[in-house]
Amino acid sequence: MNQIHSRLFISIKKWLRSAGCFAAIILTFQAYGQQPYQDERGQCREVVLDQGVKTIQLYREGWPLSYPVTKLSGDVPLILEFDDLSTESPTFYYKLIHCNADWTPSFLTEQEYLEGYPENQITGGTPSFNTYYNYLHYTLSLPNENMNFLVSGNYLLVVYKDRGPSPVSFTRRFMVTESKVNIEARAGIPDLIRYRDCCQEVDFTVNHPGVNIDDPYGETQVSIYQNGLWDLGIEGLVPYMVNSNELIYDYQEENIFPGGNEYRFFDTKNTRIPTYYVESIDYVDPYFHFQLKPDKANPPHLYFSHQDINGKYAIEAEGAVDPAVEADYVFVHFTLNMPGLLDGPVYIAGALTFWQFTDMNRMDYVAEEGAYMKTLLLKQGVYNYRYLFLPAFSEQFDVSEIEGNHSETENEYLILFYHRPPGTRYDRLLGHQVIHSNQP
Repeated sequence: MNQIHSRLFISIKKWLRSAGCFAAIILTFQAYGQQPYQDERGQCREVVLDQGVKTIQLYREGWPLSYPVTKLSGDVPLILEFDDLSTESPTFYYKLIHCNADWTPSFLTEQEYLEGYPENQITGGTPSFNTYYNYLHYTLSLPNENMNFLVSGNYLLVVYKDRGPSPVSFTRRFMVTESKVNIEARAGIPDLIRYRDCCQEVDFTVNHPGVNIDDPYGETQVSIYQNGLWDLGIEGLVPYMVNSNELIYDYQEENIFPGGNEYRFFDTKNTRIPTYYVESIDYVDPYFHFQLKPDKANPPHLYFSHQDINGKYAIEAEGAVDPAVEADYVFVHFTLNMPGLLDGPVYIAGALTFWQFTDMNRMDYVAEEGAYMKTLLLKQGVYNYRYLFLPAFSEQFDVSEIEGNHSETENEYLILFYHRPPGTRYDRLLGHQVIHSNQP
């Protein structure tokens, strides 16, 4: 199947909850629709189709590890950053697509959801400074003097080259909220015994004084995502109980997530001295190579607590004034010791690989080493990652095979509350909340 016109993505299915313990994430194969960023259901996906584009980040200004959520008016803008490693010096453009709560395009016209120009150029392209690997660094602020948001909801940012919109380089999702409701939430050990060792339950209440909701079951829906991974989410959740100005979501199965395990991590800030989980650093003209310490599968019955950044990464370089253009690109070599070949592929997963599953991050088994091995080109910084195993003839990634699955794991959850009043044509995003599991 053509890689550009195919999509691997992960989703939780409600019927899985009857299986007892989440040991896997569903992987489904879908062909793109009319646009290369849409699947067969018409959902707008996050994709990276340009191999020359690296280190794509979209966050609230001043918080590089934050979710891409901004308020409809008077809030902190969103910042897009990315690098172009090609030698072509192309001109990049962008456009925005307004989406429904399920990430299908809404029926609004561009004039209804945007003020200003619908398509704009990403100006600049700052050359890297004092690096062995040359690149151009791009930055974009949303909103900006050329465009502003008129309505709340889900948006897809589409970046393309030279007056596209084809070929598309990459896409990113973000949200614009009205902040009209208050969400009180908690994530912890599930009530049902069969989920207590492996899973986490997300319970919450939406307080909406001043917002009239006549039919909470027909007008509202909620989406919950774990650790910023769009495909590890529960969507379309409706209230369990309704009180005056209060919607309660206190389920026992519909809001269950696999706990997973704490992410593995490494640090490439220093090119002279090996630091966290780096075994050695070599300079092979003209680039640096970081050999990570060999990994092994986590014992499935044991949980080891350590701090992580929930699958994300932070760009940093020792002594750099501006890491965005002074951090170098280095080759990072991964090794996962395994006594034998598993019956299915193993992938390096996390924000470092855009949560994509392609040949780029599929590991190779080297029998002479008794290990899975892979090399990635990454910008200097601090990274989280994990290994995901896809059993043969299966559409389910087995999380527990290599990483383990525990209710004690600290995870981050993003909750989004949507409202579509009768007679309206799009899903308003009235509020959001970010919580961490197993915290009081």
